[in-house]
Amino acid sequence: MRRAELKAAAGAVVCAALVATGAAAQEPGGDAADLLNALLSGLMGVTDMTAAELQGEVAAAGGIPFRSEVGVEYMSRSELSRYLKEVLDSEYPRERAEADQRTLVALDLLSPGSDLRALRSRILEDNIVGFYDERPGRKRLYAVSEQRRLTPTNQLILSHELRHALQDQYANLHDLLPESVGDFDDRRIALLSVLEGDATLVMERFMVRRLTGADKDEDTAPLSMPPPPMPDVPPVLRDQLLLPYFAGRDFAQAVQKKGGWDAIKQAWGHPPESTEQVLHPEKYEAGEAPRPVDLSYAPPGARMVNEGVLGEVLIKTFLGDGAPEAAPSGWGGDRYRAWDVSGKTLLVWRSVWDGPGDAREFLAAAEARLASGHAAEGSRRGFRVFAAPPWRYAVAERAGGVDFISSDDGPAFEAALAALGGS
Repeated sequence: MRRAELKAAAGAVVCAALVATGAAAQEPGGDAADLLNALLSGLMGVTDMTAAELQGEVAAAGGIPFRSEVGVEYMSRSELSRYLKEVLDSEYPRERAEADQRTLVALDLLSPGSDLRALRSRILEDNIVGFYDERPGRKRLYAVSEQRRLTPTNQLILSHELRHALQDQYANLHDLLPESVGDFDDRRIALLSVLEGDATLVMERFMVRRLTGADKDEDTAPLSMPPPPMPDVPPVLRDQLLLPYFAGRDFAQAVQKKGGWDAIKQAWGHPPESTEQVLHPEKYEAGEAPRPVDLSYAPPGARMVNEGVLGEVLIKTFLGDGAPEAAPSGWGGDRYRAWDVSGKTLLVWRSVWDGPGDAREFLAAAEARLASGHAAEGSRRGFRVFAAPPWRYAVAERAGGVDFISSDDGPAFEAALAALGGS
């Protein structure tokens, strides 16, 4: 799915963070929406307001005026369910979902047998509170409200979503990246980090202004909310969903602090080229672009089903929480390709690093990560090989980078190992 799905997820992130930080001390029971509305009303003195009044507060909090008024439409939970089905069918058809699923399983980021499309649909439907749909012909802001009014929760969520509507008035969000760049590609996560991080920063400033009663012309520090826990969500989905908000917020804050809101506005149309630039804003400022990666191997007679860039953020996810913090930080660039081989999957992923020490550090962390959950089969053709039948994985330092091979097809795995490792 493209922008529409991740935009819709803003409500999930914000509400979960608020409940975790502000409502955890409340007694269990009761409706979560009612609890959050009561909490916000008590903290901020939030009362009913018009969409135009809310838009004015968002413009003041974010330092950039709207070019035109943005209307708000309401939908019920049942209407939302129907809407999401249409979005899924339009933006994330089963063929695209299957390609992502096969790729993530081959990268050992998703358990075999998982239904990626169903997982993403469930996360959205369970958590959406408000969203902006930037698709051509839509350009609408929606609040999910059975009462069809701007509740305190909706006001907070829509402060985030109104910022996206404003971004869309200055930069056509839907066309900032080619449609071929997938949801789990580093380039799309980097773009989302700018847009979501900026909107999260503005939402936090909106909330602080409500809490402190700051004058509209007075600068206010943001309120840094922690990422919410998502214990039942696979880490790759958790990080792909949440990191654009929270790593992106830190990036947006660094850009805004250095160059003001004009620098933020410029970043919408000229976003970071990688999540490395998001995590290290000085590399964005210096224009340190990812290095091109040559991935020439292709299995004979196979059909390529996916290709892309994993990047520093999802490499951190791949290595897991126990990996050294510095292991992915010397990233220079990468590329992966996944092929269909007679109904099974072969994936080859190559990464390059800033220096030989960075490559060795990543290789050691990757080997430790694979060894922690899979049986070691020793070294062959310069690769360390691991198995979790029917899947096998191989990793090696080669030609100044690190190569990773995986497949649930034995002959395809052996052929790739021979071609990349030499006879």
